[in-house]
Parts: sequence; structure tokens; C-alpha cells
Amino acid sequence: MSDPITSLRDQTDILRRALEQWANRATAVDEATAKQAASTAVDAIDALLRDLYLLRGRLVQEMRHADGADRRRVA
Repeated sequence: MSDPITSLRDQTDILRRALEQWANRATAVDEATAKQAASTAVDAIDALLRDLYLLRGRLVQEMRHADGADRRRVA
């Protein structure tokens, strides 16, 4: 599995480029390229959501672990 933070950066860049292509669809040479850009943007959004969910889970786990370590130090 790839690092979610690295993947977030990569997918954000892909999303940015795809949305730029989609936004310029009126001047695109062919309609298929613009439609492919929209599909790429949707795929990047899906990947971002997946990576955010993984990152959230990792952070929650680290927070719980840190809370447990703090309790052990107090006791």
C-alpha cells in the first residue's frame, strides 16, 4: 500500500490538471479528450476520498495509542 500523504499529493495534482482540461472543454480540439478529463477527475476524487479515509484511520489510531501512553505515565 502506498503512503496516503504521498498519494494525496499525487491525486491532487492529477485532479487539478484534469479539472483544468475540463474547464477548457469549450476550446478543446475534441470532445472525447474533455470527457476523459472529467472521468479522470472523478477517479482522482475517489482516490482522494479513499486516501483521506486511510489517513483519518491512521491518525485516530495514533491518537488512541498516544492517549494510552499518557494514561500509563500518569498511573
